[in-house]
Amino acid sequence: MQFRLIAFLLLFYIFSGVILEYFQSNDSVSFKDIQEQIIINENELNVFEKESLDDINVTEKRVKAWIVIIKYNETNEKIIKSTLEKSGYNIKHDTKKMFFSLGPFADVSHANNEVKKLKKIHSINSKIVDFVF
Repeated sequence: MQFRLIAFLLLFYIFSGVILEYFQSNDSVSFKDIQEQIIINENELNVFEKESLDDINVTEKRVKAWIVIIKYNETNEKIIKSTLEKSGYNIKHDTKKMFFSLGPFADVSHANNEVKKLKKIHSINSKIVDFVF
């Protein structure tokens, strides 16, 4: 019992300064003072107003991509086509210019890897061409 009384008095003594300061506080902060401290920027509030699109400048309108071009002649057309199809490539065939195309690739390093694979595995010469759309 005495231990509880001593513990209570000790805690009361420790926190008495905070309690007295709370009740004797003469600095009252009013709601008006708080409103004066808030700074409102009118430009940030008008985010939903409609503006003309003529003032907007687009720096890059187009996307660049790369394709792998494999040229052929009449003698090796069927061999190259069957080799690419067996390897799982989705090829596009341009009969007028006599080439097969692979891609498009979004990254030039991916296209370079495909060229290296074609050369190393199938001994097919090819080149990378970029285009913008």
